[in-house]
Amino acid sequence: MPSHTPPPSSGRVVGVLGASGGLGASTLAVALAVVAARDGGLRGRVPAVVVDGAVAGGGLDVTACVEHVPGLRWSDLAGTRGEVSGPDLADELPMAGGALVLSAVPGGPQPPPEVVASVVAALRSTADLVVVDLPRADGASPLADACDVVLLLAGATPRHLSDAVAARAALAPAGSGSAPINARLVLRGGGSTGELAAAVADHLDLPLAARCRDDGRVVRDAERGLTPGVSRRSSLSGVCLGLLDDLLEGPLDGPFESSDVHRGAA
Repeated sequence: MPSHTPPPSSGRVVGVLGASGGLGASTLAVALAVVAARDGGLRGRVPAVVVDGAVAGGGLDVTACVEHVPGLRWSDLAGTRGEVSGPDLADELPMAGGALVLSAVPGGPQPPPEVVASVVAALRSTADLVVVDLPRADGASPLADACDVVLLLAGATPRHLSDAVAARAALAPAGSGSAPINARLVLRGGGSTGELAAAVADHLDLPLAARCRDDGRVVRDAERGLTPGVSRRSSLSGVCLGLLDDLLEGPLDGPFESSDVHRGAA
């Protein structure tokens, strides 16, 4: 597998892929960017950006609670030509909890793949962390290929595990001729012990990055219109802190030391 360590001048690109609907992949993606933005970025750089991978209209701005905030969306970039300026783009994006948000408008013009790739590359060159909320149908898409690592968020029920197997296969397509995408498992549910999580990780042949239990505070924060990750008391913030400690330190293509986080819900 080729190295997933970005050049020193580039930020990390982390994808979040929900194996099933309703697990909270978009919530986890936003929270990762927000928690990363708390500590600030390198001098002269943007701390974190979260990107809607469903460029035809994923609704990430609603999850981030910035649907009413003016700023660029994917539809505004559909007609982009030539090189994209990362700093100029960052200046035009809405902000949620210190993180920038690039979302999509349902029914708006859809940018072609080359524009999407150019925009993500520009953001990587400008931000310390780019989190991509990957659509489930595009597990092996160019957007996933652009990620240094993909967090596969899976549930613990039999149906969820069946979906996870399918999503795992999409991240490592047989006979594709390309290297499998670097992926790690985030398991939601599964009880208070790590036995089931370890068994699921072994079955999927993925390193276990974190275990997430359900937490009503995350739901209540959403009902109050709070951006995921803003509340420091939310256990979701604890999950993100543990993940970021592992994802932002050192190369991403070597052995993974699981933080075994069991502090929240995504």
